[in-house]
Amino acid sequence: MIENLSYISKTRGIGGEIKSCPESFMVEEILPDGTILEVDREVAFPDREGKFLHFVLQKRNWTTEKAIRLIASRLKISVKRFNYAGNKDKVAITTQRVSAFALKKEELLSKNFPDIKINGAWYEEEKVRLGGLLGNRFTIRIEDGGKMDNVKKIYDELGGKFPNYFGGQRFGSGRKNTHKVGLSILKNRFEEAAWIFLTDCEGEKNEKAREARMRLKEEQNFSKALHYFPKHLHLERKLLEHLAKNPNDFVNAFRKIPRFTSLLFVHAFQSHLFNLELSERIRDKDLEAKENEYYCGENFYGFPDLEKKQEKGWLVMNVLGYESKLNEYEEGLLEKFGITKEAFAIRSFPEISSKGSRRTAFSPFKDFSFSDSVFRFSLPKGSYATSALREFLKT
Repeated sequence: MIENLSYISKTRGIGGEIKSCPESFMVEEILPDGTILEVDREVAFPDREGKFLHFVLQKRNWTTEKAIRLIASRLKISVKRFNYAGNKDKVAITTQRVSAFALKKEELLSKNFPDIKINGAWYEEEKVRLGGLLGNRFTIRIEDGGKMDNVKKIYDELGGKFPNYFGGQRFGSGRKNTHKVGLSILKNRFEEAAWIFLTDCEGEKNEKAREARMRLKEEQNFSKALHYFPKHLHLERKLLEHLAKNPNDFVNAFRKIPRFTSLLFVHAFQSHLFNLELSERIRDKDLEAKENEYYCGENFYGFPDLEKKQEKGWLVMNVLGYESKLNEYEEGLLEKFGITKEAFAIRSFPEISSKGSRRTAFSPFKDFSFSDSVFRFSLPKGSYATSALREFLKT
């Protein structure tokens, strides 16, 4: 999804790839006060009067959601009592702050979990809120890279920043088609969206899943598909269960999966539009603020602060939605895909409508280093390490 987007550095990349093992990708959360939750290091914060237990979750080869579900299950409490600032990568070693309502510190610390550590726990008055982090520090090992001397040349050309593209994981872990589902939803073509979600095989690595998708595409029988669709495709099975009973009710079929997942489809298409616009403007060298854009300053850590509007600084662009004011690039992109901004107000599924948001065109590297095929740098929340690395690898 991001392979053909524009670069801002000119030097040839070093090639190589991120090895697909957790030890090659480390993510350490940076708290709002600038504290880095380092891997394998205990933290000790003072207890406050409050009903929320905060703790540092270190996980290896777990999604955040599944790690929390395991912990909740072992403690025999509802997963709804847990909150965290955002999801961390699965195939990685990661740290992050989590909160749990009315959980005793001793209960949590007395349990052992596979490939999960608790690096400290303390009480607070408030829960951890979505987005309640400053950023993340990354340590990433590259395999089979070429001319390593080019890293410094590329870094100098970048000038401490890189295009703030949404990373490939925004568009799905394997099939990279969530934005396609999102576009069909925005066009109110829910039947088309369902078929893409259920049967699109491009990039499908699991052979049984691939066979099931191809068979459904050929037979078009939802009831039959429930007998052969793999159990791990639980979201697809939710759609199939509804469609087996209500074969023409595609809108409500999507309501059977979590709202957050359906919203991701819309967000993926918004991300696709953002990436395309930014790439075009880098190509055209058209990076001054338009009438519908502005510049922002930085917070104490040196990361962009979208609330600090100023005459010069970090360019802030649209992530398009129904409230967005459009520039000529955005008008052209929407026309290309056959929709208007009003499409983001989804009448048949209003709970996944999106008014739009803002995002900086570029993102800074902080604390950058490279040695022995290992990159280390810190990024603001919402910025993708894979988008930063593509400038260096160019693979």
